[in-house]
Amino acid sequence: MMSIRRIGVLVWCIALAAPCLGAGRPKSALDPFLKVYQKQQLEFQTELEKLAVYCSEHDLPDDAASVRSLLTPPEWTELHLEALPTAVQPPIPTDLPEADRYWRVQLHKLQAEYAKQLYTLAQQVQRAGFPGFAYNLVRESAVHDPDHVQARKLLGFVRHGEEWVTPFAAKMMKEQQVWSDEFGWLKRAQLEKYQAGERYVNNKWVSAEKEAEIRRDFRHAWEIRTDHFLIKTNHSREQAMELGRALEDFYEIFFQTFAGFFNSPEQLKKLFNGTGPDARAAVRPYTVHYYRTRQEYIDALKAQVPQIEVTNGLYLTSDRVAYFYHDPAADNQATLFHEATHQLFYESHSKARGIGEKDHFWIIEGIACYMESFRRGAQGVSLGDPKYVRFADARHNLIQSDYYVPLREFSGMGMRDFQHNPQLVKNYTQSAGLTHFFMHAEEGRYREAVVTHLSQLYSVNDKQRQQAQGLDELTGVSAGDLDRDYADFCRRIDRELSKPSASTKAAERRVQPDDAADAP
Repeated sequence: MMSIRRIGVLVWCIALAAPCLGAGRPKSALDPFLKVYQKQQLEFQTELEKLAVYCSEHDLPDDAASVRSLLTPPEWTELHLEALPTAVQPPIPTDLPEADRYWRVQLHKLQAEYAKQLYTLAQQVQRAGFPGFAYNLVRESAVHDPDHVQARKLLGFVRHGEEWVTPFAAKMMKEQQVWSDEFGWLKRAQLEKYQAGERYVNNKWVSAEKEAEIRRDFRHAWEIRTDHFLIKTNHSREQAMELGRALEDFYEIFFQTFAGFFNSPEQLKKLFNGTGPDARAAVRPYTVHYYRTRQEYIDALKAQVPQIEVTNGLYLTSDRVAYFYHDPAADNQATLFHEATHQLFYESHSKARGIGEKDHFWIIEGIACYMESFRRGAQGVSLGDPKYVRFADARHNLIQSDYYVPLREFSGMGMRDFQHNPQLVKNYTQSAGLTHFFMHAEEGRYREAVVTHLSQLYSVNDKQRQQAQGLDELTGVSAGDLDRDYADFCRRIDRELSKPSASTKAAERRVQPDDAADAP
């Protein structure tokens, strides 16, 4: 059976999505492009169904199911992203049975043509000023045609032999270094010794046990460099490698989601024309320090952060380092992604600046809380699971506890007002819920406004940062209407989550009356 990749893109408004909430709201300049996208998508899906029928008629049920898997609509409440294949796609074998080869060739043609349509539409969307949607279309074109050269380049990949790799990986390979999932980047001549249990420390070879002893002192900690991060830890190389994998997966969906934040309209124009550098190819990596124990974390930061004992991780703008520690009794990954969000946004520029000091501070914390919902799975990575605890608590506070600060008042809080508010915990929760709303409501219609809002708040231009537009102004929807739409959004999600799943319904149908009578 042929392996088929599902459409690994961040969902925008699609033909199969649930109806939009804001009926009667002002039309967006994005609408015409969405209609073209929906038309192309439906035509593609029609051809896929024809191909699936062909497979069924030729006694290829597994292949028919694989083709139909591309028809599965994504969840409107979450963003999903699949990793693109690293290997250049091999040609379809010529010695396959006729029917088998036919459907594979036809699928390849369908996907290649659809990829061209998507990339052309992406260029038009980018010129119209919708970088996030444009990047999604580019990503989708690469999913259907993994060797689409322009799409790969725009997404930050270069071809090295028969692989698609990042510019950093290509640089390391040219320097005769090899990547090991166990050890990270090593000189080719060192790999065999590492596999035999030797380690190169302070210009000499020692045992793995001796290395661990030396590196317990954070001054001699392990340093693992990935494409975009430098991880320093005195815990273990294995922990550093796992952190690196998690952060790189996080970075991929983060950059895809906020592409417009990291590239100005002029930079995007150059990127789409193939004449500009990718913002992801930055030379300086993001630095992460990960301590073996909580006490070491406290001791290292007490002088800089007197209240360090109440934290379980933080990002310091003063030295541009994200700090964490190992807690065997708790999963601190949410904190990792929360602080990484602050780091990635702040380090978009080298200039030191205050963020959200005057107003709109809620979105600074809200977007970091939202990014805590990042999840890694066998099918890829995702954001925005409505069952994530912060989103669920926000809906509970609004619907069950009747706690909600109106958006206009909420947006008027600067950092100090927000952080010293007696309802700080509930306001953090509301920030997460509101951000979930703005990222997903109306099937993503407000997402570009969120990116623009964050771009203004993190701008190096003092005037722009201090006079950032509110989300009501950026969306063209009044604060009062957004308040009502948020409440409808929360209730809608609760209704959807309360419905029994398809698997539950199937299980209920399998329970016969006699079985039920025997149940305890």
